[in-house]
Amino acid sequence: MRNKKLIYSLLLIGFILVGVLALIIFSDSQKLKVNFLDVGQGDAILISQGNNQILIDGGPSGQTLLEKMGRNIPFWDRKIEMVVVTHPDQDHIQGLVSALKNYRVENILENSRESDSQVYQNLKNEIENKKINKIDAEAGTKIKFSNGAEMEIIYASKENTKDTNSKSIVSKLIFGENSFLLTGDIPDVEENKINEPEAKVLKISHHGSKNSTSEDFLEKVKAQKAIISVGKNNRYGHPAPELLERLQKFKLEIFRTDEKGDIQFVCQKPEEKCEIVAK
Repeated sequence: MRNKKLIYSLLLIGFILVGVLALIIFSDSQKLKVNFLDVGQGDAILISQGNNQILIDGGPSGQTLLEKMGRNIPFWDRKIEMVVVTHPDQDHIQGLVSALKNYRVENILENSRESDSQVYQNLKNEIENKKINKIDAEAGTKIKFSNGAEMEIIYASKENTKDTNSKSIVSKLIFGENSFLLTGDIPDVEENKINEPEAKVLKISHHGSKNSTSEDFLEKVKAQKAIISVGKNNRYGHPAPELLERLQKFKLEIFRTDEKGDIQFVCQKPEEKCEIVAK
């Protein structure tokens, strides 16, 4: 009799734990999380909602990217719904080669601009070997999440130029009152070509280069917060003092990965402001 009672008690506890775990997973699956990953002198942004992920760029190190992804994606989820390659520079795509080898990627969205670099060729080969579906970036392309969030490609230049930064894909993520403008490495000469750039959070282009994020652009975006993805003591002097002065002039709250580490926005509901977590 005592054994039966013990078994029933254990089963009851098990059911309760499963119910609590299911409730936690369901609650967490409704949240939108935007992670600006600290990958050194490069860019990597992980957007997730439940088991659905979009990875924008991968930084300069496969090992670093995989470590960051392992902390932010459940161990049982080995699928990435979409990878966005903003442009083919090494500090944005090196880590993606490792991501494609270790996760099942369903779609690759990239611009028509290619590179002769060995890093890009490695990425291209991995895409072809895994037979990943390729999507050519076009302004107006939209990616929708089940909780109502939507990411739209708002700029994808098709001009023939050797400057890979000018070909950067620019996207905007919107979740109710929350909005994020994700700019790759786009230079100031291209910024004026972007339609409707207004957003609450601005990912500063080109790691805070002095030749990006002009005053005219800041006037149009009307952002409240600025994210700078940049490596500590980098040889380029990023972020440039001129850029920081412009951001301060427009009274943006500045968050830097070299100072804060990973910067995560957790968005509970579309009518609520996202909470910021620096890891």
